[in-house]
Amino acid sequence: MPNTAFVIFSSGAFGGAEKRFTNLFLYLRGKFPGRFHFIINSLMHQHIKRVFGNIDESNIHIIEKDSDLTNNNTHTGDLPVQFNDIIPDPFEVDKNVSIFRKYYWYFKNKSKQKKDFTKIEFIRKKENIKVFIGIFAGGLPLVFYSEQIDPEVKIIFSDMDSWFSDVLSDTKKLWYRKYYSFNYILEHANKVDFLSPYIAEGVKKLGVNIAPENISIAPCSFVDYSKCIVGSKQHFQIAFASRLEPDKNPMLYLEAAREVLKEYPEVKFHLLGEGSLVSEIKEYISANGLAKNVNFAFHKNPPEIFKETSIFVSLQTGTNYPSQSVLEAMACGNAIIASDTGDTGLFVNSSNGVLVQLNKDSVASAIKKLICDPDRTKTLGLQAAKFAIENHTIERVSEYYTGLINGVHENGKND
Repeated sequence: MPNTAFVIFSSGAFGGAEKRFTNLFLYLRGKFPGRFHFIINSLMHQHIKRVFGNIDESNIHIIEKDSDLTNNNTHTGDLPVQFNDIIPDPFEVDKNVSIFRKYYWYFKNKSKQKKDFTKIEFIRKKENIKVFIGIFAGGLPLVFYSEQIDPEVKIIFSDMDSWFSDVLSDTKKLWYRKYYSFNYILEHANKVDFLSPYIAEGVKKLGVNIAPENISIAPCSFVDYSKCIVGSKQHFQIAFASRLEPDKNPMLYLEAAREVLKEYPEVKFHLLGEGSLVSEIKEYISANGLAKNVNFAFHKNPPEIFKETSIFVSLQTGTNYPSQSVLEAMACGNAIIASDTGDTGLFVNSSNGVLVQLNKDSVASAIKKLICDPDRTKTLGLQAAKFAIENHTIERVSEYYTGLINGVHENGKND
């Protein structure tokens, strides 16, 4: 097993990819002592300490990025934090800037990535790292390895996001964003690792030129099942957990909750997470008198809530597959209500949940039907737990990634 480093930089709320790869690193570090490293920025380090506690930090390398120095977000107990994760439409921006501004952005963005690359290269030489796995933004500075500083260094890029931020179909027009977008690393990595077929197809539709033999799709996801138990569920409770961004549709969840509470005022709802929509969510809860029925909070260990909830709602615009929160809720015996989008049908179906349309009536109706039929809800939840635990395991995921690592190390780009 060659020395390998995961590179992941956080810029906002702690999401599924961050949790998944932190757990994977910890598992592989234990299985292959001395072989695996974790290169992160200071914000990611703060998230890890908050969520995972005082973990052993051996082989964890912290790079302080410029964005970390100006990040004014602070964490206060379990209160949600508002992050600014919303990126303006690049084509709209392009219409309103001069050629001089574009040149400025090009060299500024390239310089930022080069600085991060220099820090990563220092760690590579010190630790004799042969393979890098760049997770989303963590992959951007790795593009400089395409210059073949060391031909033995291989790059795997992991694209975990279903909304393809900054993956643009016309790279020539937006040339000045070359070192800010993901196109370059997608096209130059030795392997591109996609979390689901939906994400891979979405990138290909945008015209990004990835050699078919360089595309790989993960077989499944996983969560820490030691934290997931099925509680007594004495009172009917419903949960939603995600980064609080528009594509996750937390406002739609609140609108459906409001409708359900008109008929079932005793039901309790949970909304867990943090992100750019925190203020809007707080205002909606207050304006509609939902504070007594909606627990809005950040929770470092959501399964503590999920073990007592009976329904988990996931309403992503892109795809819900294979969401960390959905898997945790499944393992805690929750029936799943999920938007019928992307690859969601690969793990949510009539045996463990209900697929809905992205509108208030569809979501509220599904919730009401499950409230009215607690026996069916319990059966769906138990079947969901069985499905998650049997099919989405860290053993399968670790075997997949060690296979990718050994493959690129031994055979290079054309393996």
